[in-house]
Amino acid sequence: MNTTNLSPLVPTVAATAGSSSSPISIHLTRTLFVSGCAVEGEVELNFRRIHEDNVQSVHVKLRGSAYTSITRDRITHMEVSSLVRSSQTIWSRGSGVYAPPGSDILRIPFRLQLPPNLPPSFHYNIYPVEASIKYSLTAVGVRQGFFHLNRNVRMPLAVVPKDSVGIRELEKLPTSTSGHAYEYVPMRTLWKEDKIRRGLWGDYATVRVELSIADLAVYPLFVPIPFEIRVKTVTPPISRAKADAYPPDKAVFPPVPTSFSMVQLKLKRKLHVRAQIYRDESTCDVSIRTTDQPIRVELPEKEWVVGEGAGQSEKAKTSAAKGTWVQRATFAATFRLDCPPSFQLDTIKCEYTLELKIPFPGIGNGVRIRMPIIVTSGINEPIHRDGTNVPRPMSSRDHMQLDLPPAYWDVNSGRWGDEKE
Repeated sequence: MNTTNLSPLVPTVAATAGSSSSPISIHLTRTLFVSGCAVEGEVELNFRRIHEDNVQSVHVKLRGSAYTSITRDRITHMEVSSLVRSSQTIWSRGSGVYAPPGSDILRIPFRLQLPPNLPPSFHYNIYPVEASIKYSLTAVGVRQGFFHLNRNVRMPLAVVPKDSVGIRELEKLPTSTSGHAYEYVPMRTLWKEDKIRRGLWGDYATVRVELSIADLAVYPLFVPIPFEIRVKTVTPPISRAKADAYPPDKAVFPPVPTSFSMVQLKLKRKLHVRAQIYRDESTCDVSIRTTDQPIRVELPEKEWVVGEGAGQSEKAKTSAAKGTWVQRATFAATFRLDCPPSFQLDTIKCEYTLELKIPFPGIGNGVRIRMPIIVTSGINEPIHRDGTNVPRPMSSRDHMQLDLPPAYWDVNSGRWGDEKE
């Protein structure tokens, strides 16, 4: 498998924003949020710093927006739409709420609601196109005076859509990943057969490639999804004398892949972007991750098959009788998805295709299979930091991190939907 698509896990995002010296900090108990559910947490106020900075009130605001831009002829055309806009005042000077005696610190709880049917957190920025769906929670300390800037502490949020369909599909997967649990999972299969030859002349050989994955209506995040790759090659008809001349330990053309690293299995993301009257389409690779289960590899010895009609006659046994070498290879394992789920807005559409390529010697001799899939969250409630509500057969909480680029978590990057406030 292409190693560029088997990247290590990224660390989970901290659920605290704000430094120890800041008058305001945010604390959250969840690391992955779901549309239609609440964003709950606490804002920590340092009253010594609150008074030093002359903060008059503190409110929290939940914001989400979809941003697209396309550059044409050095002019950037942008489009922005608001997805979430909710606020709550949690403290004001003179309200009578202060830190307990002997302490400067007070934590105040808050609760803000995410609307239903939100698209997932998303970020793409390759010139000349940018597309992002960003969610954030910001605690604002309001200060008096024209020259006194407010104190802002922002925490980006990872959000996925609530997914009742994916929850039902999880029931088709085993809760255990040990032994032969995945052998009984129903599979869907695509195959492709092609004729190839080593050079410009000569007889054609036959290659057949099959890709099987779990037969699911949608493919939830963070779960081991079983797959199997089967490759079969058949040489052009040759005499038995030529066949016997091949060294027994050497592959014949066309050879099958002998290790998993020779197999190229990728997840392709196709992105449709609109900004005002301009449109753009792009395709890129997305990381898929193999699980900790060992890869099953089957490489049987090549098999000599006599030509049609020869049977077991005396002619078939002579050195002039023709037949073919048949070679086979099988690779079976599980992979896991942590990309933003498939979604569609007026300005952004994201869809996925699983692509398998088996290269063979010779120019243009690769065989490619494309299998469109719908990726969903498989989650219907926010995930706690301690992982106590992780649905089975999902991975542990340390693996349940949406794969978003560092630019998404950069609080200074803009595109948060509140720049004009």
